[in-house]
Parts: sequence; structure tokens; C-alpha cells
Amino acid sequence: MDTKAEYRNLVQTMGKKEFTFQKMQEYGFWPSHLPTPYERQQNETEQDYEDRTRLLEEFQKLSQKISEACQEKQEIERTLSSLKKQFQDTWDYEKIRSAVAQEIMKESIARRKERKAERERQKQLKSDAWKKRRAEEILFIGKGYSSLLGKKETDTQKLADNQMPLIETDRELAAFLQVDYRTLRGLAYHRDVVTFDNYYRFDIPKRSGGTRHIAAPKTQLKSAQRRILEQILQKTGLADAAHGFRKERSVLTGAKAHGTSPDLLINIDLENFFPTITFARVRGLFQSFGYSGYIASLLAMICTYCERMPLEVKGKVRYIKTSERILPQGSPASPMITNILCRNMDKRILGLCQKLGLTYTRYADDMSFSFSGDMETFAVGSFLHSLEKIIEAEGFHMNQEKTHILRGNSRQYITGIVINHEEIGVPRKWIKILRASIYNAKKLRDSGGDVPCKTVYEISGKIAWLKNVNGVRYQRIIEEGEGFLRSVR
Repeated sequence: MDTKAEYRNLVQTMGKKEFTFQKMQEYGFWPSHLPTPYERQQNETEQDYEDRTRLLEEFQKLSQKISEACQEKQEIERTLSSLKKQFQDTWDYEKIRSAVAQEIMKESIARRKERKAERERQKQLKSDAWKKRRAEEILFIGKGYSSLLGKKETDTQKLADNQMPLIETDRELAAFLQVDYRTLRGLAYHRDVVTFDNYYRFDIPKRSGGTRHIAAPKTQLKSAQRRILEQILQKTGLADAAHGFRKERSVLTGAKAHGTSPDLLINIDLENFFPTITFARVRGLFQSFGYSGYIASLLAMICTYCERMPLEVKGKVRYIKTSERILPQGSPASPMITNILCRNMDKRILGLCQKLGLTYTRYADDMSFSFSGDMETFAVGSFLHSLEKIIEAEGFHMNQEKTHILRGNSRQYITGIVINHEEIGVPRKWIKILRASIYNAKKLRDSGGDVPCKTVYEISGKIAWLKNVNGVRYQRIIEEGEGFLRSVR
């Protein structure tokens, strides 16, 4: 016969109900050929079985509550019995009431103490588990940016189709970026106030006036962004209209696509182009490749930044957040991200232009449209209205102040390249400034003075640019500049 220890083991293994019915069947109290109440009965539908199972579970809960109430009743009866013996020789009800109250108070204090100790234990266990998880994986990257960290489903097939690296965990991402895990946690975490800024920040003048704010990443972050560019972003196809930041494409190829002297040239600028591309849009871009919300969030953190203002606090410089996270101008990954995000917009605009007989190119936020043909058949206003609807629908905005409509009798230019001549060139004013720079530098050299390195570099860069645009047309000034450069080197 089974021992008590064996019975206890069976109860723990099978469950109390199952063990009871097994023994009832063994001893003949329940027919062995019939199912127990906890199994599906003969001729019972699946729905009936589920309903009966739910009722049995509710019955079990009620039974448990009744059992607990009975135990509590027994405890009360034992206490009353004890008190009856203790006060059987007296009828001092006040003394009895006081004693009962003290006994109840002691038990209540003991129970509260026990519950508090259990809460503290559970709290400590939860805290330890959280610390362990936090040490093993990235659980928070900043307020407002962590909402998709719980989404860890990766579309492996889509990544394979895009020929992009499979990255499913933060440690795999650290290995991919060739940084240690601690560095990744720092690069992918947003703080409103920091003591160390990952970007060099400076302003450069715009050709059209004003300044352009540049945020260039420091070495470690720049390396990670370049890795993302080369191994992920450059695997994506782009629209033919995009000429910016692509191999074998440039402002020159964009200008040449329009030919020379079109009947009409329209130049449009996208307003606040880089600030329009937010963290959420970059995260969505990486998700569209097949990456999980978790990995896409970390990649987006590395590829975006927020504007900051330096502020001295107690003798130490702090960098205070002044904007939400956006795409930085100066990151090696940013130009390709803009091209990919503009891909759908470019395709829609190309479709519109093909219907109307226009040529379309885009270099970053500069969009150019040329038309050659019967101007009476082309409605400029209607075209601009349709164009603006597409641009707005894609999350960008036209800069109305920088929309220029240039006809054949005016100087037509695209990203600094003049196209309304028999051959392309640069503005005459630009050539006059270069001639003056060379003349003044020669004069300084001939007088025995030292020509500043900055002047030499500027002349060298402009000569190289002229050779690239149209070396034959500007051969004379190119030879003059190169002769000067040889004399000062």
C-alpha cells in the first residue's frame, strides 16, 4: 500500500482533485469507464464543456472561500472557548471586552506586520528583477521615445529581401556598430540636460542669405552613423530624381538633366527640411525595412539629435535641450535618410511631371522643374497647386518666399549652376570675385608678403569647382589660378 509520503507526492504531481477521483475509481466509488466531472463527458459539446469547466472553477473558488470562512469561525470559537475558561468565575463584561479587544489588537498587529514584511519582500524581489533586466537590456531611452521598446518582432524575410543585416537584440546592435554595450547605452539614451555633447555645433552662411546650423557628430557617434549608412541605408533604392549625396550624382548632374535654356525653370525650396524629419519618422523608416520597434528606436536615437543651448550652472557648463529630436545636418547618415524619406514624394512628383512634360530633379531640399514647349498650354499656377498638395501630403512644406519662376529671358540657375546659355556655367559675379581674389593674392605675393593659407585654399577649391563645371569654358581663369597656386606652394 502507498505510504503517506507517496500520497503527498502524487497530490503535488497530479493535483488534489485528480488524485481524489483516481482513488475513488480504484476503490470502486466511481465507475472506471466514466470520465470524472473535470473531464469532457460523453455527448457533451465543446461549448458545454467550457461552460461547465468555468462553473466548476467558480464552484472551487466559492468552496475555498467557504473553507476559509469555516477556519476563521473555528479560530473565533477556540478564542471564545479559551476566554470562557479564563473568565468562567466572573461576569465582569467590561474586563472580558477589554481582554478580547487586546487579543484582537495583538492578532491584527501581527497580521499587519506579516503583510508588511511580505510586501517589502515582494517589492525587493521586483526591484532586483528590474535591476537585473536593466543591466541585461535597454529598457528606457528617454521620456517620449521609449514607446516601441516592447515591440521586438523582426520581419526577417523583409530584411533578407532588402539584403540588410539581421539585428534582433541590443547586444547584436552593439556588435554591428562595433562599439561596446555600455557605449551603445550612452549613445541611444536621451537626456534633456547633459554635461557632454556628442556633437560639434556651428553655423555657416547660406548662399541665399542667413545661416545654416550644422551639428557634426563626434568621432564615436560619427563612426556608428557611418556604419548605419553603409550597411543599411545604402542598400535602399532611390527615385531617379534624387541627385544629392549619391555616388556619381551631384549638383552638376542635376543641372545637366534639364539641358540648356529651357522655356521655363521653376526652383522650389522645402521649408525647414531637416527639422521636419523627426525621431518618429526616422524610427518608422527603420521599421519599414523590417526591424522591430525596439531596434528601430535605438537606430533612430543614434541618427537623430536635439538642439541644445549651453548654460553655465555652478561653474559647470550644461547643454540644455531646446527642441525635440530631429535629423542633424552634419551626420553622414542624414542625407541618405532624407533621400529615402523623400522617395515616395519624388515618385509622385515624377508622375505629375511626366503627364505635363516637365523635367524634375531634387538636390536635398532644392527642387527644380524645367519645361520646353508651348507656354500657352502650360498652367503654372495649377501645377504649383498640385505640387504643393503632394509635398504637404508627404509631411513637408514649400517655402513660398524661395519659389522662383525663371523664364528664358532671365538668368536660369539650378543649385548655383547657370543653364540658360549654350553651355552650363557659373554666375558672372562668382567669376569676378574669383578674379579679384587671384589678383589680390598675386599682388600680396609680389610685394613679399605671405598669402594666408585660407586664401590659397579658397582659390584652389574654386578652381577645382570650375574645372568640374566647365573646364573648357573657363580654361583661361583656371590656368591663371593654377599658375598662381604653383608659385605659392
